[in-house]
Amino acid sequence: MSKNNITIYKRIFGQNNIAKMLFFCLSLVLLSSCKSSKNLIVTDGSAVAKTQEQLLSDMFDSQVDYRTISGKVSLEMIPGSRTSGTKVNSQLKIVRDDIIQLSLRAPFINTEVFRMNITPDSVYIIDRMSKRIAVENIAKLEKEKGISFNYSNLQSLFTNALFYPGKKTLTPQDADKYNIKLHSGNYYLAAIDRRGMNYLFTVDANDRITDTNISAENGSYSLNWNYDEFIRDGNYIYPTKMTARADIQSKRITLVMNYADLDIDKDVSVDKSLPSNYTRVSVGDILKNYFK
Repeated sequence: MSKNNITIYKRIFGQNNIAKMLFFCLSLVLLSSCKSSKNLIVTDGSAVAKTQEQLLSDMFDSQVDYRTISGKVSLEMIPGSRTSGTKVNSQLKIVRDDIIQLSLRAPFINTEVFRMNITPDSVYIIDRMSKRIAVENIAKLEKEKGISFNYSNLQSLFTNALFYPGKKTLTPQDADKYNIKLHSGNYYLAAIDRRGMNYLFTVDANDRITDTNISAENGSYSLNWNYDEFIRDGNYIYPTKMTARADIQSKRITLVMNYADLDIDKDVSVDKSLPSNYTRVSVGDILKNYFK
């Protein structure tokens, strides 16, 4: 990226805001929403009684079966109690069980300013404005911090799929891992991980997850991930809007995501290269200049 482009970008968007956007994505350990001209699916109605194994089987049948997902996504980061925030365009690419890449672009000049690659093993961050890179090992983080949330769980959030903390794959026979209740027309699936984090999935009458909530037992942290505006696109049904809200102690950040386009099972080229002339630092080093 040229110095002129960086200067233009900072003026029209702000270096601080783009870093906050990235930080929020990392806090989520980051489906996003998919805007389309296709018809919206009506989600009214009440779920019918069924066995727990049948519920999970029906949920799996309703999920998008994909090899790759890619598309342009509009991100809006809203700090605190505000009702609107800063918007930025990005490109999302997912290769199932291999990599999730989120590339944030500068408005108007369409130049990449941040890139995040997440693999089953590591998180890679490229900060092109400061010419620095960071690499974080997920397995090491899980071991040191006792975190159950893994790459497969993150991939499920991106693709509107059910997951169990720390588990890579699920079958209908895993129904006994959840406390499942039918209430007011929706199913609620609750689980808890080894660190005491609570997971609650809300499932509508169409067997699709409309809300995922993750919270600490002591109330110090919560993440609410909402899926909305489902559409039918050929053989696929998926949400076109996602709102993620993170509350960390007294601070709140909301991220609203809308896709301008979504491609499923198209050949996707993902750039995994790291600049050789950038300074290697930690993720914290990249972010601490923006969060003081």
